[in-house]
Amino acid sequence: MFILFVLLGYLVLQVINPQFLPYVSLIGCGYILYIAWQVAKAKVQVNDASADASLSFFDGLFMQLLNPKALVATLPIATIQFPSADITGAAIVFWSLILAILAFGAPTSYSLAGLVLGKQVSRTGVFNVFNKLMAVLLVYVALMIAYEHVLTPLMA
Repeated sequence: MFILFVLLGYLVLQVINPQFLPYVSLIGCGYILYIAWQVAKAKVQVNDASADASLSFFDGLFMQLLNPKALVATLPIATIQFPSADITGAAIVFWSLILAILAFGAPTSYSLAGLVLGKQVSRTGVFNVFNKLMAVLLVYVALMIAYEHVLTPLMA
């Protein structure tokens, strides 16, 4: 996550003109709403088969760098939040490190929650409820981004 935040953070400084930021934000909101729709309408099939595999550090690194979810998570922050908060130069590295540390906490908390809730989540009905909840939260995020980074700047 650190690598993606830093690379995208510096890339955005060179590529995106700040006056186009509300329009980039609007496209991002549309994409988040699309993801929410896909999550909400997904049909969950729980499979009891589990694989036991060992991965190296580099396996994990490349999976994370090529993981579309990692790009989906870092791209809006690097393209919308960093420029909006005037995060440039060395501050990109600092905030990328902080965000990467926080991003490490997400899979850790998922693992701990999985230990506690694993049997419940493996039921299709519960999984579908989680999907609907995630879709609602994604819609909320899209609306907040639209208000703060699209409507507010365009109204000013």
